[in-house]
Amino acid sequence: MNVLILEDRENNRQALQKIVSSCTGVTGVYSYGKRTDAWNAAMEHHIDLFLVDIILEPDKSNDSSGILFAESIRKYNEYKLTPIIFITVLMGLERELLKRIHCYDYIEKPIGDGKLVKERVEEVLDAISVGKKQDSREYVPLHYDGIGYMVFLDEVVFFENKSGTLFIHLVDDEIRIPNLSAKKFHNMIHQTRFLTPIYGSYVNADYISSVDFRNREVYMRNDSVIPIGGRKLKKFKEEFMGSPMVPGEVSQSNSCGGTTNQ
Repeated sequence: MNVLILEDRENNRQALQKIVSSCTGVTGVYSYGKRTDAWNAAMEHHIDLFLVDIILEPDKSNDSSGILFAESIRKYNEYKLTPIIFITVLMGLERELLKRIHCYDYIEKPIGDGKLVKERVEEVLDAISVGKKQDSREYVPLHYDGIGYMVFLDEVVFFENKSGTLFIHLVDDEIRIPNLSAKKFHNMIHQTRFLTPIYGSYVNADYISSVDFRNREVYMRNDSVIPIGGRKLKKFKEEFMGSPMVPGEVSQSNSCGGTTNQ
């Protein structure tokens, strides 16, 4: 699981990064000192837990930049319920702010030998792991222009970005979301297997009917044809060959460059 650390002081940030990296269940640690960098990382990667220092700009009177960051994260659908642990020296009315943001917990500074941090992080990640629903349909929640979309990935044939707009091609429908890149949408997907035949396009491996590597084309089960970019050809071929094949439905290139049905 991925953990993001937002702490302005480099020595504290490095100490937290070392502690978190040693925690059971942690696969990625993203560590930043500025809100903008942390926000960009949260948009590029799926984060399972946030560790946020409340005071990020100590030179400013009554600074609470960490709380502002948490409030902005909570506005994003993917992170409405993501656990946040605040790291703070504030012990007054700020506790009420923590409740308002629905943080999981807070840790007082100084963090000492790090045992408490390690315990809290592993506790959260263990709770997330236990709480995950098994055998449920994977979906991605999206929101645009007052409309909420629950995009179930087993209904997505492929998605692509055109002129800054994300086009999600479903089995029986199409969703258009302006100002959302295909890469960012792909980063929200954690189980369903999508391959990239060309920059800006992702195809659901379960909906591939056949592939013509000589002519660089992917044929989807909804009759769509997706080109394979020259720079993506080798990697796509390797990924495709590693995906499950359905007898009589998936084709691959032979040594002469044509296609042969399996």
